[in-house]
Amino acid sequence: MRKLKLAFIILAVLAVLTIACSQTAGQATDKTTGRTQGSGKVVAVAIKGYKFAPAEVNIKKGETVVWTNEDAATHTVETSDGTLKSGELVTGAAFQHTFTKAGKYEYVCGLHSNMHGSVTVQ
Repeated sequence: MRKLKLAFIILAVLAVLTIACSQTAGQATDKTTGRTQGSGKVVAVAIKGYKFAPAEVNIKKGETVVWTNEDAATHTVETSDGTLKSGELVTGAAFQHTFTKAGKYEYVCGLHSNMHGSVTVQ
């Protein structure tokens, strides 16, 4: 019984690690250059002074936007349709998304509704 329990725990840990690694593959960000490893162009958006800078970004399909919180306050990056949902970003934390579909994505900080921005994908 003890061996079976240990085997189950090991399999559960391996499953979690496999899922975590597969979801982040190709999504690691080089903190020195701000570029996403394994992908195309990366556009940086700073979160500072309770604003997204730049507030409007124009990119092509397949390109990535990285939002980095440079404020002392916690912020989020969210769209109403759930395309973007960063979770809470503390000071220094970053969130990235690679856009694969054309369109305009308007987003807000879910904690500070006066903060808004957009990404237009061509």
